Amino acid sequence: PIQYAPRPKWARAAAPYLYFLFYRAPAVWRRPPVHAYLLAPLDDLTPAEQEQQLRATNDSVIKLNHVVHHGGVGHHVQNWHAYRAASRIGQIAAVDTASRIALYCGGTMAEGWSCYATRLMQEAGFLTPLEAYAEQLARARMAARAVVDVRLHQGRMTLDEASAYYVQHSGMSQSASRAEAVKNSMFPGAAIIYLMGTDMIVDLREELKKRQGDAFALGSFHDKFLAYGSIPVALIRDAMLAEVSSEKESSHVE
Repeated sequence: PIQYAPRPKWARAAAPYLYFLFYRAPAVWRRPPVHAYLLAPLDDLTPAEQEQQLRATNDSVIKLNHVVHHGGVGHHVQNWHAYRAASRIGQIAAVDTASRIALYCGGTMAEGWSCYATRLMQEAGFLTPLEAYAEQLARARMAARAVVDVRLHQGRMTLDEASAYYVQHSGMSQSASRAEAVKNSMFPGAAIIYLMGTDMIVDLREELKKRQGDAFALGSFHDKFLAYGSIPVALIRDAMLAEVSSEKESSHVE
């Protein structure tokens, strides 16, 4: 279960500049009976700021970001499977622990799956035309974040240039673009895992479709994929493709 609660006061000022996420999922050995979903309260804002915040948190954002990406099909479902993974690393690497952000052990899985989930909802016809458009804008923003992540940490882009790049290429406001650039500068490699992870999952799905033909089942693919827990998608790809190859060899022997 998920409990919606206000973000603690000590975290409110710094949250836009950090990876202080809405969805909190402590590691399996300290797992609470209810998971906290922390929302930005309006109490400390002026009426104009409250209006701006509410307009930014529209139905599309609630559905795509808060329900699908974080609190529903995305992180919450992925962590449910991760808690039950055979691998100890797979159990903890994408939950609310230091290894999730500092080491990115399961970054391509955690963020890749959650972004893949919104794409999946579009493929399934779950989104309205405007929501589908918002999903495409989100993908463009992911691409911009990947570019900034690489250039910033190669010394090819300053914070000011990163902020300007976001305004020009992803439609962010000046304040949001600055906060994003600062966050990127503090966590190298964190921004690119969203796009990389999503594309790697789609590529794996299509490769398995090609190899398995009529035997491919989307639900089975998702269950097997998530069962590995929070480890890099590249490792899961190797394991799943090897399993398919082994099954084919066994069938030929028989």
